[in-house]
Parts: sequence; structure tokens; C-alpha cells
Amino acid sequence: MTSSSAVEDERLTDSDLSDDDERKEEVKPEEIRPATPHPTYSDEELNQLVEYIQRMTTLYSLNQRDWHEQSLDIIRRWLLEVNEPLLTIFYDGNRLTSYLGFPSEPVDDISYFLRNEPNEIFTVDGFHDEIHFGTVHSDVDGCLMYLLERFYAPIFRNYSDWNESVRARFCSSLDKLLVFLYAMNSKIGGITILYVPFVLHQIGGEHIVCDRPLFKNLESIAVYWTTQIRTLLGDRTLVVPNDLATVRDEFEFWEYRLEVLQGLNSQLVQFDVQRVFKVLRQWHSVHMPQIEQLIEAAKLEESLAMSNIKYLDLLVAPCAKIDEAATPAAVTQLLPHILHLMHFIWLHSEHYKSSEGITILFRNLSNQIIKYCTEQIKLDEILAGRPRFGIKMCNLSMECCLAYKEHVSQQQQKVGWQLDQGIIFNHVNAFMERLSDLMDICESMIVFGRLDETENIERAQFSGTNGEQLEKIALSVEQQFVQALNQLRGCGTKDLMLNVHRAEWYEQVASYRRSVRHMEETQQRLISNVFRRVCNVEEALEALNVMLYYSYHATLRQCYLRKVSYVWQLFSEDMDATTRQLLQERGKQHESWLPQHVSRALAYRISMERLTWIYDRLVRSNNSWLPSVPQATGVMAKFELLRSDFEREMNNAYENWQQSYVKSGANLCQKLDRHLLVRGKQPKTLLQCNIDPTVLDINTQAEHFERLSFAIPVPIRKIYERNETLRYVYNSVLQLCLDYNRIMNALTDRERRLLRPLISSCDRQLAPGIYKLTFGAIVDPSDGYSQWLEDSMEQVEYLREIVEIYKRANRQIVRNCEKICDTIMIRLNFSGAVDIAVFEQQLSSWLNRGNTALRMHYNNIVELMFAVAREFEDVKDELPSEWYQYVNVFDDMLASAFLSCIRSSLESLQAALHCEEDMPPRPILVMESDVKDSQIVFSPDMQIIGKVLRGIIDRVNCLVDQFPRLGHKLKLPKERRRSGFGRVFREDAECSELVRSIEAEIARQQEQIADYVAHWLQHHALWEMTDEEFTQRLVASAKTAGVFEGGIEHYSSLADDISFVDAIAHVHFLLINQNPIKSTLLDWIEKWQALNIKFLLDHATSLIQSVYRYMERNERKVMQVPRTLRESAIAQQLFERLIKALPLKQARFTPMLELFVLLHKYRVTMSEQTRQQIIELEANWLHYLQTLGEADEMLDNEQDDYKLVLAQQTDKFRLIIKEFHEDFFSKLPKK
Repeated sequence: MTSSSAVEDERLTDSDLSDDDERKEEVKPEEIRPATPHPTYSDEELNQLVEYIQRMTTLYSLNQRDWHEQSLDIIRRWLLEVNEPLLTIFYDGNRLTSYLGFPSEPVDDISYFLRNEPNEIFTVDGFHDEIHFGTVHSDVDGCLMYLLERFYAPIFRNYSDWNESVRARFCSSLDKLLVFLYAMNSKIGGITILYVPFVLHQIGGEHIVCDRPLFKNLESIAVYWTTQIRTLLGDRTLVVPNDLATVRDEFEFWEYRLEVLQGLNSQLVQFDVQRVFKVLRQWHSVHMPQIEQLIEAAKLEESLAMSNIKYLDLLVAPCAKIDEAATPAAVTQLLPHILHLMHFIWLHSEHYKSSEGITILFRNLSNQIIKYCTEQIKLDEILAGRPRFGIKMCNLSMECCLAYKEHVSQQQQKVGWQLDQGIIFNHVNAFMERLSDLMDICESMIVFGRLDETENIERAQFSGTNGEQLEKIALSVEQQFVQALNQLRGCGTKDLMLNVHRAEWYEQVASYRRSVRHMEETQQRLISNVFRRVCNVEEALEALNVMLYYSYHATLRQCYLRKVSYVWQLFSEDMDATTRQLLQERGKQHESWLPQHVSRALAYRISMERLTWIYDRLVRSNNSWLPSVPQATGVMAKFELLRSDFEREMNNAYENWQQSYVKSGANLCQKLDRHLLVRGKQPKTLLQCNIDPTVLDINTQAEHFERLSFAIPVPIRKIYERNETLRYVYNSVLQLCLDYNRIMNALTDRERRLLRPLISSCDRQLAPGIYKLTFGAIVDPSDGYSQWLEDSMEQVEYLREIVEIYKRANRQIVRNCEKICDTIMIRLNFSGAVDIAVFEQQLSSWLNRGNTALRMHYNNIVELMFAVAREFEDVKDELPSEWYQYVNVFDDMLASAFLSCIRSSLESLQAALHCEEDMPPRPILVMESDVKDSQIVFSPDMQIIGKVLRGIIDRVNCLVDQFPRLGHKLKLPKERRRSGFGRVFREDAECSELVRSIEAEIARQQEQIADYVAHWLQHHALWEMTDEEFTQRLVASAKTAGVFEGGIEHYSSLADDISFVDAIAHVHFLLINQNPIKSTLLDWIEKWQALNIKFLLDHATSLIQSVYRYMERNERKVMQVPRTLRESAIAQQLFERLIKALPLKQARFTPMLELFVLLHKYRVTMSEQTRQQIIELEANWLHYLQTLGEADEMLDNEQDDYKLVLAQQTDKFRLIIKEFHEDFFSKLPKK
């Protein structure tokens, strides 16, 4: 429990308070909570108290063996923890449980023990008086009423402090309350209990001595009994709002009514109730006749209930079979037997003989059929994605409902019942309407949502440029339907859709139908747009196949059927267009690759096969999935007619071809007497196949007509029988000509001259085909022709291989020359300037890499040249000039490649060294500048750099000069050989120009280095000055603070200027590291600065030490007491001299102190003695002046005049001291 202080704390810290409220809130001091007492029980006392609680616990079927240690520990804890107010004991399942507080789960009965006040400690002797306990079972109201009637009511009735009238009125009101409570409690329990006052049990005996107040009280109770009985008797009809009452419910209702009536009649014959009736009769109550009538009516109702139960029991088992039926179709078979039993009940039952009674039975049977169909439909599974199952179950349920209505109508006509069909079939008709709605939803799930458990409906995919847009429209409709379907799923569909009592469904289905109507319009427009872009029957069939599931919807099916008719009409138009095209092309020129008659026949055959393929596809689609339309029959008949026309045209083409060649049949064989090969006219080096083209044309047409199943005429058959041989000879000769001509066309005139011996050898092999062999003479190819053809092909192949080797070698040589041109021997790919060692290393690496690449390409070229030379080894002597020319051409090409490689390398080097005037320099090498031996030196110097750069050119020259010329390698005569590659490099004008450019860049670099040295020579005094010269210059100066500070500032400014100089300097193609020279100059500056400050410190220290020596010496002299007049005169002169020297000495303090101020400004470390002297200078000087004053007094005693003069000088001295004091403190160094 929460204490009051805790509540106060939470109120003060509530986050809902505003900041102002929190500031205004007065924080109260924390309340002092009383300490929780702790009982001090002995073990015996604690066990005794636990035993008391065990004995006082009263539970249904309590067994002392059910107590266990855990429950007893909870009891002991409750006794010891006095802050726990309540202990409960109950059965949690079958386990006896003790609990602090009320149980969190419902229990049947519970025993409770409650402290009378907080923190109460029980005693063993007074425990039964101090504890509050009791037992409550599940009927809490009954427990409270029992306690009120048996415990409190007798106390109120016997309360003597009230007078009779007050007590009578109170008891009357109490009885009215109890009778009302008993009536309401029994009504909640579904029974009727008559309340009998407990006072009758107290009176006892058969005869009651009753006074008038008691009579009035009993009469009022009896009147309330009549109300209860009348209410019970009037409840004769089963009323189940918003639910479907079945025959079983009717049977259970009459069973329940019989039970209630039997309970009422048993109460009416009980002794206590009869005593009440007897009192009412004795007092002649006016309500007694009415009560007796109600008692008789209750007996009659009990008999009626028993009769109804007897007859309804006949229907319970047959109607239960409805719930056990496998399908709604099985329910239809059960209906005749059930209706026969209802006819029997109608004949023999008094209650159900009436029209209203039998109508109620039929209504209950209707409800049971509806509930069974609702359970069978499994709406959640259907909406989850089983529309086919939903349509099937809806059809079965619809058929069951229609069969039921038919059976009832037939039975009504047969028996003559006066049935109210509106009551009987009202729910059935509403249920059938809901089934129609569900079937529409299932169809829409298939059509719009592609939800079909029997097949996987693919997403609609349309062809054409607008296919993606059409697919988006179909997908949008699908998404809209899914949203509408999700709304149906989420609104408690199962309890709403098929529940005929729920009118909210009509709003839901109206909203759903509006959405579906919009989707239907969209899909109709989609179908129209798809067919608007259809060009042929195939595309139309594909579109219909894609949208086939649209035909499952009643509204979309009409639009779909119109498109099916359009497809058949499109096929009919295709047949008409094909016929018109063939008629128009009949007079035109035929294709060049087909003879005329064959072209006509094939055109009709191809068109026929195309139309037949489309027709077969349409017929297969029509037989499998395409809906039938009236136009299909006419189009099929039209196709059969067109097929016969095309067959007739093909026969006409065959007859025309036959007539054109039959007349010249005797001259056909003469066309084969021609040689196999013939030289072409332009150019004559090429070969041609010498066959007569008409022979090939005849055989080609004969072959086509034979494939078209036509017979070959006899004159033509003689040539056609040799078709395979002629075709073989023609193809082989044609291939030979093509191979030979391909070789000749690939060669230039110079190459033909080079290969002339090889070509002549090949021509000699081909000569029999030009001058001897004919097509007619070759009956069997194996008779000599094959050998000649094989030898010719080998000779041509040999020539081709030589040409291929020659061509491939040339290409490879050119490719290697190109690679030599692209070879990079020098690449300065540094990200910045590098050290010369790195530069030389990278340069050597690139040169070695380039040398390796050039060596590899050069060796490849040499190998290729040797390969070509080996092929020409046998015929080389027949054409020496052409061979020398061939070798020198590639030798010159190789030289040009080497020059190109060298030029690109030198250009790369020259580009790295050169810098335009308006562009910033791009350094490639790093150099360091420094001062050594009083001179500016560089590492590395320009001589080394120039040597390295010039060595690159020499290395490139040596690199290419190492390769011999191709003429030397192939051992050409010396007069035919070319000069070496190194000489070619040296004589090349472009290479010479590049070398001169590189030399110019090196010279320009040397000039800029000289300018760089001149820039640093302005500081030559730093490293040329000696220590003696620097010291002499300081000694010769005024040695004031200004002189010293000027020197310090000069060197500091010079150090700053040098420090601010960039660490690196770009000088043309060099990057100079200036840190060494800067460091050296700064070291010199630091040295001269240190000497300057040291001289300053020594000079200032010597000055202040001389002041102290002066004061110490004169103090000692002036304080010596003169003993004689002469000593007095000498002392007086000394005093006067010292007085005169005071202004001069004091004037020297300011320059001296300025020196120490300067030392303090630059934080120069001085000795502790010197620092102490500076601090005590004023005090020592005042002491010195005081000493002079004492000396003055001493001398004043000697001479008054001297004293007067001394007094004047003292005043003057005081003024001087004041001025000195002010000046001293103004210039004294501060710590």
C-alpha cells in the first residue's frame, strides 16, 4: 500500500505541473512515518496461531492432508509481517495455496483472514476475537444474500431499541429487498427461486400465529411470487436476438423450460410455501385465487413442455446429421426424412399443430441449414486466396438452399400447411443474396487479383512499345482490388458477410461494388487499348490468352467475346489480303533466287502453310480455352474453300513449267559438253566455273517440284538423275575457283611478281580443268576427276599457306614495328621532384625495360623474316631483286620505328626539362643549397646533373646501335645493305634538334642557378665576419641601450626574414631545398646575437659593480673623523667634491638601468648577485646620501659656516634625491 507521504511526494514531483506551479509549490517537510512494529512470537505461539487458521479455513472438499509447508510459510509470513492486511487461502487447481492479498486468477471458493486495523499484532488468547474471517464461493451475490438473511436480518428483527412500528416497516422493506435480490439472482442463473422469509423457520410448527404486519409482509412477498410465476409462464417462445436458432436450440429451450417449471412446482408444494398460502387463506387474501390459477397453469405448462420435448427429440438426431454432412449436397438427401418427421409432429403435437408452431420449426430448420453452410464455406480461407473453393462451396450452398425451398413448397402443397413463407425463407433468401455477393468477390479475386489456388495466373505482359504502360494499368487495377479486398478482410468479414442479422454488410458491399465497377470500366478500356495496337492474329491470340481470366467475370466476358469475334474476323481479313497479294504478284517479276514457276508454286504453298498454321492455332485455342463465337463457323468454311483454290494454283504452275521444257528435251544433254574452268576476261588471272546456268535452273525447279510432291517429266529426268553428280562437280569447281581467286585478289602486283614461281606451279596443276575435262564426261567423280580435284586443291592450299605465312609475317612485322614505336625508353612519371640517385635508378630501370622490349620485338621481326626466307628458299634465285627489295622495305620500316621510339623518349625528356615563360616551373630533380667554407655550395652540383642528362642521349644512341640491320642478318650483299641504326639516329634532323633543345635547357638552368646564388650573397656578411671584428665594433660604439637594442632587433628581423623564406625553391627544372642554407644562416645570426647580448650583460654588470665600489669607498673615507685642522680641511674638500659629484653619478643611473631593462625585456639570465644589486640600489644610494648627511653634521660641529653651506647643499641634495627616487622607480625593472 502507498503511504500518505509517498502520495504527497508524487504530487509534488508530478511532471504535469508547469514550471511556475513548481516554483509556487510549497515543499512540505517529510512526514514522520511510524515505525512498523515487529511481533515477538515464540515458536509455540506462532505454531498455535497457524493451527488456528488451519482449523478456521472452510473450503469445499478441504482435506487436512492438502496442507504443505509452502502454504504454512505464507501464513507465518502474514502473522509476522503486520503491514500485510489480508491473507487468502484457496485451491489453485488441485493445490492448496496461501496468498497475501486477493488471487490474480479466478477460483471456486476462498477463505479470507483480515486484520481489524493496520499493523495489528494478534495474541494467542484473543485471536478468535481479534480476527475477521470468512468464506466466499463463486456465487458471491448468493453468499452476501445468505449472510444478510441468516445473520443480519434476525438481528434487525430483534433489535429492541426500535419500537414496533419502526421495526415492522424496516423488516417489511428488508423482505422486499431480499425478495427482489433473490429474484434477480435466480434470474441471472436462469431459474426461478421463491424467497421464503427466514422468520417462518424461526416460528416453526404447522400453525402460525400471525399478526397483521406479518400478514401484510407475507402477502407482499406472495404478490411478488405471482409476478415471477407469470413472467415464467409467459416465456414460451425461444428468442435469440442476432443469432440463428436451430432445432437443437428449440429442444434445449423446452428442456430448460421443463427444468425451470419442475423447480417452480417443487417449490410451490414445499412446506414453507404452503404455510404462506395457508396464512393468506386464513386472512382471506384477495390475491389467493390468482395464485391458485397460476399454480394450475404451471402444472399445465410442465405437461406441455414434456410433450414438446418428446416430439422434438424425434428431430434432434436427424437434424444433427446435417452438421455431420460432408458437403451441402448431402444435406439435400436428408431433407425428405426431416420433413416427414415434421409432418408427424404436426399431426400429433398439440403445440406444433398450430400454423405458428410449425412455422417456428421450419424457421429453425432454415437457420440450421444456414449455419451449416456458413461453417462449410470457411470464409477466412476463401478470402486468403482460395476463390475456386469459395465458388464451389457457394454453388453447393445455393443448390442446397434452393432444394430446401423446393422440398418445403412441395410438402406444403401436399399436406396443406398454412405456412408463413416470409418467416421461413426470410433468412434463406438473405443468405442466398450474401452467397451471390461472395461469388462475385471470388470471381473478382480471380479476374482482378490473380488469386487462383488451382493455377498460377501470371501477371499480364503486353507486347509493343506501349506494353509497359498497359502493364502498369493492369497492375494498378490489381493493387486497387487488393486494397478493397483488404478492407473486406479487416472489417470482421466472417461475422458480417454471411450473418443475415448484420445489416452493416450492405454498406460494405455497396462500397465494394462501386470500387469493382470502376475497375471493370478500367479493364474494358484496357482491353480496347490492347486490341487497338494488335496487327495480326498471332498478337491478338496472345493478347486474348494473357487476358483470358478476364472472361471469368460476367461484365468483362461480353467485351472479351467481342474481341474473340474480332480475332476470327481478323483471320478472315488475313485470308482475303493473302489472296489479293498473290493475285497482284502473279504478273510481276519473280524472285531472283527462284525460277518463275517454282516461285509461284512456293508462294501459294508458303501462304497456305502460314494460313494453315494460324488456322490450326485458332482451332486448338477454340477447342481448349478460347470461348466459342458464331463467326468461327463461317471463317472455318471460308478457309477450306481457300485451301482448295491454292491447291489448284500450284497445279497450274507445275503444268506451265512442264510444258516449257518438254519441247526442248533432245537438246538438254548438249548443255553439259563444256570444260570445267575458264579464265576470266577482266582480269585474266582469275578463274570461273564454266557450267551452263540453265542446267542448274532445271535441276533446281525439278527438285522443288519433287518436294512439292509433283512427278518429274522424262526429258528432264535424264539431267535430274545426274543432279547429285553435277551439283558435286559444280560446287567443288566453284570452291576451287573461289579459293584460287581469293588468293589472287589478296595479292598486289608487286607481291604477285614476288610469288610468280609459286603461282605458275599452281596454274600448271589447274590446266586440265581448263583445256580437257568437261561436265558431260564426268559420270562418276571417282574416275580421275577426284584425283585431279584433290591435287588441285592441295596445290591451291599450298599456295594459300605460303601466302598466309607471307601475309601473317608482314602483319606481325608491322605490328612489332608499331610496338617499337610505342615502346617508352624514358618516362619521368614522378609525382614530384626526386633525388638524383632515384632519378638515375628510375632512368636506368626504364632504359633497361625499353632495351628488353626492343630486343624482344627485334628478335620477333628477325624470326619472321627468317620464316619468310625459308618459304622462298627454293625460288629465291629466280627473283633476287624482288627479294632484296622486300627485305630492305622492312629494314627501313624497322629503322623508322627505332627513330620514332627515340624521338618520343627524347621529347619526353625535353618536355620534362622545358618550361614555358607563362607557366610555373615543373621541377624533376632535388638539389640542396648550403654555405660551406664561406661559399654557397649545391648538392649535387650542376656539373653532375648536366653529365647525367647528357648521358641519357648517349645511352639511347648506344642502345639502338647494338641491333644489326635486317640485311646483315639475312646475308644480303653489302652493296644492298643499309647503314647502322646508330648512324641513322645521328643523321636524323629531328633527333639532332631535340638534342640541341636539351642542351639549351641545361644551359638555361645554369644561368638561373647563378641568379639564385646572387640572391643569397646579400647576406655574405653573416659568414664572412669574425668574432674579433664583431667585438671591436661593439667596443667602438656608444654602448647605450639603444645601440644594443638596435643590434638585437637587426639580427631578429634578419632571422625572421630568413625563416619566412620558403623551404623549397623552384629553379627551372630543379627543386632546391633551402633548409640547409637557412639553418646555417640562422646559426650565424644566433651566434652574433648571443655575442651581442653577452657583451651587453657584461657591460651592465661592470657599471653597477663600479657604482657599488664608488659608494663603499667614499662612505669609508667621508666617515673618518678629522683630528687636525688640516684633516678637517681635507675632509671638507672631500665632502664638497662628493656633493658636487652627486648629480653626475645620479645621471649615470638612468642609462645603466636602461641596459638592465633591455636585459629584462629579452629575458636574459643574470647572476643572483647582480639581480640583488639592482633591487638594493635605491636603498644603498639612500644610505650613501645619509652617510653624507652624517658627515655634514660632523663637519658642522667644526665650523658653523660650513654647516650653513652644508644645510643649503642638503636641501639641494634632498631635491636631487626626490628626482632620483622618482626616476629610479620609473625605470626600475619589474619582476
